[in-house]
Amino acid sequence: MNQSFLETYLNYVLSKIDRVALKFMTSVFVSVLGVVIFSMFLTTFLRIATVVKVLPLVIAFFSAMTAYYFLDKVRNRVKRKSLVSTLAGITTSIVSFCVLNLIFRQLVDIWVLGLVDLLIFLAVGAFFSEIGASVAIRYFKL
Repeated sequence: MNQSFLETYLNYVLSKIDRVALKFMTSVFVSVLGVVIFSMFLTTFLRIATVVKVLPLVIAFFSAMTAYYFLDKVRNRVKRKSLVSTLAGITTSIVSFCVLNLIFRQLVDIWVLGLVDLLIFLAVGAFFSEIGASVAIRYFKL
């Protein structure tokens, strides 16, 4: 049976969205996994209070990596590269905050990260993912 133009176009748009969404989720997942592994590595040498003070640097690096990795994978499939990369950095910050807070809760039996830490993570994640996106845009000439 013949598909109408609208059905064909809708299938095309949905297939592109699915691929971009999958790349987005993959880049966020890889970064969150990196934050958790590196934080757990740091807890073997440092006290948890010291690790919490260092976490914004870890979030900064992995948020920039998220944006760079995402733009490397999608290239020109996204129009608002800067906005989507910033959202990827913010998502990385939020998910990392939740996962680390749950892990630290199991380790020391108190909630180590608070609202101020979340706000710092969000600011750092947004700023450095923008930097990672600008590096990727310049490097790949997007």
